[in-house]
Amino acid sequence: MAEIKYLPAGIRLHLKEIIYKFTDDLSTYYYFHFEDIPTGLKAEKILKQYNIKSIPTPDEIFEDCGVSILTKEKEKIKEILKKENIDFEIWIYENGFKKIEGNIENKSCKI
Repeated sequence: MAEIKYLPAGIRLHLKEIIYKFTDDLSTYYYFHFEDIPTGLKAEKILKQYNIKSIPTPDEIFEDCGVSILTKEKEKIKEILKKENIDFEIWIYENGFKKIEGNIENKSCKI
């Protein structure tokens, strides 16, 4: 369970996810997953000017909690995150989630 200070961000992300599920096919995106909630929120802030979506990390990627950035512009987002020294994993959805890049060792909800 995440710290209480992340509750507003979690509610916001869950509401956005519901809207996206009704208005878009989320399986067509690359999912960028981060080592913890603060890093995911930092990435969201840095990338807000780009064509991204942010949602709670799907349980199939990490069952506890987290922030995922969804994009169709994988290389552009990778380049930006690398310049900012933000570690990430990239997942796709093909009959279930599959990791295609990255390896985060310390996945945490900052309990």
